[in-house]
Amino acid sequence: MAVALEEYHARLSRTRKWMRSQGVELLLLCQPEHYNWLSGYEPTSAFYFQALIVPAAEDAPLTLLCNKAELLLCEETCWVSDVRPIWTHEDQTGRLMDVLHERGLDGARRVGVNLSSHHLKPRYALELMRALPGTEMIDVCEALDDLRLVKSPAEIVLLRRAAHVADMGVTAGIDAIRAGVTDCDVMAAIQEAVARGGGEFPAYPTLVDARGTLHGTPVGKVLGDGDVVYLEVSGVVRRYHCNISRTVVVGEPSPRVRELYGVVRDALDRATEALRPGTSVSEIVELVAECHRGYEQNTWGRFGFSMEIAYPPIWIGALSLMRGDPHVIEPGMVITMEPGLSYSDGATMMLGNNVLVTEQGPEVLNEVPVELFCK
Repeated sequence: MAVALEEYHARLSRTRKWMRSQGVELLLLCQPEHYNWLSGYEPTSAFYFQALIVPAAEDAPLTLLCNKAELLLCEETCWVSDVRPIWTHEDQTGRLMDVLHERGLDGARRVGVNLSSHHLKPRYALELMRALPGTEMIDVCEALDDLRLVKSPAEIVLLRRAAHVADMGVTAGIDAIRAGVTDCDVMAAIQEAVARGGGEFPAYPTLVDARGTLHGTPVGKVLGDGDVVYLEVSGVVRRYHCNISRTVVVGEPSPRVRELYGVVRDALDRATEALRPGTSVSEIVELVAECHRGYEQNTWGRFGFSMEIAYPPIWIGALSLMRGDPHVIEPGMVITMEPGLSYSDGATMMLGNNVLVTEQGPEVLNEVPVELFCK
C-alpha cells in the first residue's frame, strides 16, 4: 500500500464524520482518486465501472466492486477485504444493486455519488437513479476532494519523490533542446528520464510546446533559432502528482521574450511567497493579476492548483488559483504555482513549481533553476 493501514483508517473515519454531518447514509464512489484514497486500490484502467461502497456506520465494512481485469492490481494495493469481481460484459449498475441488496444498503435515503466525475458515465448515473427511486442522490466530488487537500507526512514524502522525478524529466528535456532536433526528440528524452526515475503514467500529457499553443504536444517540428519551447512535466509516484514548468529558447531570446520572462518570474516569486497559512486564494489571484496588468489578453485565469492522487484525464485538485475559488491556504497543502503568459507573438512563457505550504511559509519542492534557458 502507498501509506500505512492506520492512515487509510483515519481517512475513512474523517470521511464518515463528514457523511454523518451531512446526513449521507451511503457513498457509492466511482471516481478512482476517491476509491484509491480510501482503499489503497491503484487501478490502471480507470475507465472501467468500479465502485467503492462506503456505509456511514463506523464499524460497517467497505465493499469494492473491482473489474476482473484489475483484480490482481487490487490484491497488491488494497486493504479492503470484501472485494467483488465485476466482469466487463455484466450489467454494471445491476451488479452494484445486487451487492447493495445483499448488504441491506439499498434502502438508504441519502446517497453520495461522484456526479461531477469524468469516470461516472451519465447512463450509469441515470440507471442508479432509476434503481433507487425515492433516494436523494448528492454529488460528493467537491467534498471528498476537500478532504484530500491537506497532506499527511507520508503523502508529503511521496509528493517530494514525485517532484524529484519531474525535475529529472524537465532537466532531460532542457538538455535535449537545440537547433535541428525535433520536439519529438525532446519528448523522448523527457520520457526516458521520467521512466528511469521511477515515474508512473501521468493523468495529463507531458507538454513540449514549440508552437506557442500553451497545451501543445510534439508534432515533429524541427527546432530552429528563435523558437520558444514550453515544457511541462509531471512526476508521478503512487499516483501522487507533482509537475514543473520551464521555458527554453533556441538561440538568443528576443526583447519581447525577455520581457515576458521578467513579468512571469516576478509573478511566480511574489505569488509563491504569498502561499502562507491563512491567505485566501482570492488574495493570491489578485496579486498575480496585478503582476500581469497590461498582459490580460495573454492569461487564462488559472494560476495554479492543488496536486493530488490523480488519474486521466486531469491532475487538478480541489483548489484552483482562480477567481471564485473559496479556499484558504493551510499547512500541508501542495500547490502548483504557474502564473504564465501565452499567445504572445506565437510564444508561451511558463514557469511553474510545486510548493508545500508549511507553518513557516512556502517550501518549493522542485530544484531546477527558475531561469530562461537559452540553448
